[in-house]
Amino acid sequence: MSGRSGLPSARRQIGLIVGTFALVGAALGVVGLVAGDWARTQFVTGASGSDPATFGPVFLALSIFQTTVTLFFAGPILAAVLGLLSGSRFAAPSSAAGVAAGGALAGFVCLAGFGLLGLSTLSGPGTGQVYSLRNAVGPLVLTGAATAVTGGVAGALGSRFVR
Repeated sequence: MSGRSGLPSARRQIGLIVGTFALVGAALGVVGLVAGDWARTQFVTGASGSDPATFGPVFLALSIFQTTVTLFFAGPILAAVLGLLSGSRFAAPSSAAGVAAGGALAGFVCLAGFGLLGLSTLSGPGTGQVYSLRNAVGPLVLTGAATAVTGGVAGALGSRFVR
């Protein structure tokens, strides 16, 4: 609640949403880096067998791709949960939807940015097959839009039904 008016502060609610997204993105970036480095160590540099030079880099690329997809899936899920919670603080569904959608979009940019930053620091032998960050821009934009819509609708629903 802000001040004496008893009304929720849109700025505080957006800050809460963006901060939560950024925290999850940073955690997923660190976990992605650790898992990617572990996969590189196990299947590229420490691998043996019939053809580790072919299997290892492909497996590493798939591991990094899977971690990126996990980042993208986390956006709408977080937007739905945080939209419902934040939206419940507002009396007007349109205000709740605007705050939740704006927070979810800005938050998703932080989540994806921190997550991809962590993944981009992976380097060394076997990383040549990993996708370039430029290739993630299109899916990032589409997922950001879906995340913002999810957050907005969840915010409006939270305003109407969660009290």
